Amino acid sequence: MKTKNTILVILFFIGFLCNSQNKNQNPLAGSWIGKTITKDPASSELVLFRLEWKNNAIKGFMDFPDKRLKNISLDKVWISKDSVFADARKSLGWAESAPLIFKGKMMPGDSIINGMWGGNTPLKLSRTEYVFQLKTNPNPKIAGYKIIKLIASTPIKDQQATGDCWSFATTSFIETEAMRLGKKPVVLSPMFFVRPTYINKAENYIRRNGASAFTEGDLTFSVLKAYKEFGAIPESVYSGKLDSDVKHDHGEMNKALLEKVKFYVNSHGDLTPEIYRNQVDEILNQTLGKVPNIFIYDGKTFTPKSFANEMIGINPNDYVEITSYTHHPFYSKFTLEIESNWNNNQYLNLPIDDFTAVIDNALLHNYSVCWDGDIYEGFKNGFAVLDNPKIITQHIRQAAFDNRTTEDVHNMHIIGRAEDEKGNRFYIIKNSSDNNDCGGYLYMSKDYLLLKTISVMVNKNAIPKAIRIKVGKNI
Repeated sequence: MKTKNTILVILFFIGFLCNSQNKNQNPLAGSWIGKTITKDPASSELVLFRLEWKNNAIKGFMDFPDKRLKNISLDKVWISKDSVFADARKSLGWAESAPLIFKGKMMPGDSIINGMWGGNTPLKLSRTEYVFQLKTNPNPKIAGYKIIKLIASTPIKDQQATGDCWSFATTSFIETEAMRLGKKPVVLSPMFFVRPTYINKAENYIRRNGASAFTEGDLTFSVLKAYKEFGAIPESVYSGKLDSDVKHDHGEMNKALLEKVKFYVNSHGDLTPEIYRNQVDEILNQTLGKVPNIFIYDGKTFTPKSFANEMIGINPNDYVEITSYTHHPFYSKFTLEIESNWNNNQYLNLPIDDFTAVIDNALLHNYSVCWDGDIYEGFKNGFAVLDNPKIITQHIRQAAFDNRTTEDVHNMHIIGRAEDEKGNRFYIIKNSSDNNDCGGYLYMSKDYLLLKTISVMVNKNAIPKAIRIKVGKNI
């Protein structure tokens, strides 16, 4: 009996030590909320940190409920004694000389952190159970607006904690094009197209000695290239997640990929494309999983190539990206100077009136449109509307590109048109991100489209005949 009691005491003590170790190892796990303290209370903002212990490191995201912003990744979070540090300079696009986003001191009891936000603004964080949610609109019909044209499409996609809007938008576009061709609706895997794009982008980055973009951002071109080379695969067969119950989160994968390509940029001698492409592929496998070479869908055996040919049926060569800028000749193609255009893709350049005519003609004849543009102004509550509505001229559009108030930020999918009670035109958009309560369907005003659009992708057959004649062989 005495021996049994001794064993129980020892087991209890070991359990206590383990629990204490876990608690001390991860004192930041959970959610922390606070409001910045400023001289002008109106300029204060609510900040929510969500932190977890993962792979022996603290991983975190920031939410800003007052600004309706969610899932902004923290680059790094760490503890030194009782001090807490959080870095988000890369995520926020700040210079390396900028201060840390947060520095604080853990107070006794592990429920309060007193610190400074952005280097000079007081911020006290407290533990919280509050969960900040953004709104998603699952219905293309918005009260007070009349739908003029709505093209049949597939369900809304959610890119979750990734920057792969380009693949989600273009995948939706491909699905919709297949439906236009009379194919049975099918939901495709955006991550199937992401994989080869990362590998190609890595090779380009290494070959250019790091003088090229290597970020999550990309373009419709990369999806069409992957489709042409590898085919397509259903989401139900390949989700790009090792665990179907978790959300897409590519933070750790992106860090590992960047470290790997930077390593190879600095490598010499024993270096071949096969080596670094295989290494990048292995990193992708750890988050996205391997793609099956053969699979069964709807009772039939396919390869990705045979599935694309039979179930989708589009020709990637039938599509063109169109833009409208004066720093290159109209009715010709040029390499658009944006960071995501790492592969030097060519855009067809049209005057602003012809640019608009292509979009409207496409929608009228059941061709949807893939959109690339800026969402930093007037993008909220299910609408993309300029803060100061105005008539957009070619000069105004060019000035916005030149002064960088219009930048390549986000990709979405245009599937229709609507009007308000005054007859003002809006474009019906499918969005894969819920930032600023714009998840699901949203309405974009005509002047917003003309000012904030970088480019659109359409089927060449959607271009009006008169414009095609002007373009000639450049199409």
